[in-house]
Amino acid sequence: MQVLRSLKASRITFGLAAAGFCGAWPVAAQDRSERREGPIWLLEGLQAGQCLRFLMEPGAAGRGLRPGARLVRADQDKGLHPALRAVVDAQPEFAPWTPASLCLYYADAIRLGGRRFGSKDPRRRQMLGFWTVAATEPGGVRRDLVLELFGTRGDLVRAAEMGKVKVREARSAVSKAANSGNDLYDVQIGKTRLVWNGRPAGDSTMVDQPVEERWLTRGASGTVWRVHTVIRPTWSRPLVGVLSVEGKDDLAKALKGSPTRFMGPVYYGGGGELRFFR
Repeated sequence: MQVLRSLKASRITFGLAAAGFCGAWPVAAQDRSERREGPIWLLEGLQAGQCLRFLMEPGAAGRGLRPGARLVRADQDKGLHPALRAVVDAQPEFAPWTPASLCLYYADAIRLGGRRFGSKDPRRRQMLGFWTVAATEPGGVRRDLVLELFGTRGDLVRAAEMGKVKVREARSAVSKAANSGNDLYDVQIGKTRLVWNGRPAGDSTMVDQPVEERWLTRGASGTVWRVHTVIRPTWSRPLVGVLSVEGKDDLAKALKGSPTRFMGPVYYGGGGELRFFR
């Protein structure tokens, strides 16, 4: 594959995530500190959703940490994926590192308040992504820190900013890899380029429970948002393939610096929502 040969990249193998999606925990009652003051984002027609799990050096992971909040150590994360835990168990020097996730969701449409961002062309999926690190608020309540939100439409980015939510514009092209029939995802986030050449494998498994996460993210004009995310996929499948990483900005350095990386499974069908609170 010419596009892969041109990359000075590291590679990983994809597989089935046995411990859930994006480091999530079971759905729980709404946090009483959350008041529905902010925007609501909806994902409609989830076509593909997957998270890349890795470890970050604490100094880099904690740059956006609020006073009183703490990063979660890998050896203290009860939901740590087995692929990462195996590395921590074998190499104790990585025990204090922070679990991180880079998630990409491709949907038929994304709704921000009263606006719907979609396309009549089914090949033009709308992508929304986020880069998070495991953290707790004062008092030990788990609320992961969002280092970056990103989307593939400039008008979506501008609409988010009108709601005082910071979203970075990214680029994503999805095609079929020549001579293999694999899916080829080419994603550009700032100066980080990710190229995945792979495919779903094995049988589909019905997802009978939604997946929930709680985050903290910085917004525009000094706003700080609590985010309650619930994804309700219909099916999941393992992934097999190869990922290449290129670039020299913070995300690329974090991915290349991790002692291990793991991606999968892919989720599809259903939808999800992100609710923002002050």
